[in-house]
Amino acid sequence: MRTDIVVQDVASFRIDPALLARPHRRLALITSPVNLDRLRRRNRSDVFAHIVVPERFDTDGLTEAVTTIRDALAPSERDDIRLLCHDEYSLGTVAQVRARLGIPGDLPHNVQPFVDKLAMKAALRDAGVRLPRHVAWDAEAHRADPQAHLDHIVNQVGLPAFVKPTNESGSVGTRRIDTRADLAQWATERLGDDAPGGWEIDEFVTGTLYHLDSLVQDGRILHVGVNENLYPCYDYIAGKLSCSFTLPEDDPAYEPLLAFNRRVLDALPDKPARGVFHHEVFRQPDGELVFLEIAARAPAALIPFTSEIRYGVNVEEALFRLQRGEQLNVPTRRGPYAAYVYFPKPGGRVVDRTAVDLGSDHRWTWNVEVGEFTTAASDIRDFAASVLLWNDDIEELRKDLYRLDKHQPLTTAA
Repeated sequence: MRTDIVVQDVASFRIDPALLARPHRRLALITSPVNLDRLRRRNRSDVFAHIVVPERFDTDGLTEAVTTIRDALAPSERDDIRLLCHDEYSLGTVAQVRARLGIPGDLPHNVQPFVDKLAMKAALRDAGVRLPRHVAWDAEAHRADPQAHLDHIVNQVGLPAFVKPTNESGSVGTRRIDTRADLAQWATERLGDDAPGGWEIDEFVTGTLYHLDSLVQDGRILHVGVNENLYPCYDYIAGKLSCSFTLPEDDPAYEPLLAFNRRVLDALPDKPARGVFHHEVFRQPDGELVFLEIAARAPAALIPFTSEIRYGVNVEEALFRLQRGEQLNVPTRRGPYAAYVYFPKPGGRVVDRTAVDLGSDHRWTWNVEVGEFTTAASDIRDFAASVLLWNDDIEELRKDLYRLDKHQPLTTAA
């Protein structure tokens, strides 16, 4: 019997993990204390034959955890192991463990462009796609000559600019830089506090943000879901909604986005042969498409469920199935248009919660309680309430999104 080991540190299950149970496969889990607590509160820890919580999620820590699970198996089953990963923060480390232990699957060179944003852009440099102007933050060059390094950044990227860690997601650690003084202040804050994976400084791109979620099976693009964001992800930190909705096929942006997405995927020939790719693209007012980034994982928030409603395929479940070697068949019939909304947490003590009437079918979920003290959201994982909504009429769905955009679900006091 094969043993499939799911590895997750930061990311947690959005799907019911019981969907992963198979009569001919054993499931095991390597997870963090926080995610194990979530799993137990869902009464789903019994899905897994073995659960290990490592002290650390580096290569040595994960190697030890995998070895612990392997040693608990019958000798005849110890060579039939696969590692499954839907956690962007663990993707590179899991690939290193596969290489170290001789486990089949994606290796470090397959995932490198998806775990380092500078390597990602370097891999696409000759792909014929528009990339943001960008440079790497060079702490040593800055220490040697701060003014010269700041000049180099401004000359190469321009202002405004956008800084972000090369190995984060969900707008963690990002900041807009409007002036040279802002850049100098940010640089001063970096002294002695460099991110483990480094930083990059990008051109600040404006326009409408889209995400395309591709299912790739044996090197072939099996399906692409095209979605429009109500706001760029970074605006969430400023209090805007995190929201995307499935895009109609007759939208003028739809076909150009599909073609752009294919060019990007084709330009990454060493990418995982089976998996899900979450690709973010800006469409500028003149119609030009600008690459933002691409991840070798399923999208976060409630996007797996908007995909399931519209396309009949939950992209998180599909990721696990593809990594396990299972064959997928995506329905050709389309369901209702679907959207999700995350409301960012405000700061203060919650004194009241109010939902809003919607014409679309929907599911509203609270993530805070009356009386709870909250701090303002620092990333997209920190939300006050979520709404999953769907409608056969895209214009009615859009109207409900505008209603939600004007709504403040929490009343807080200092």
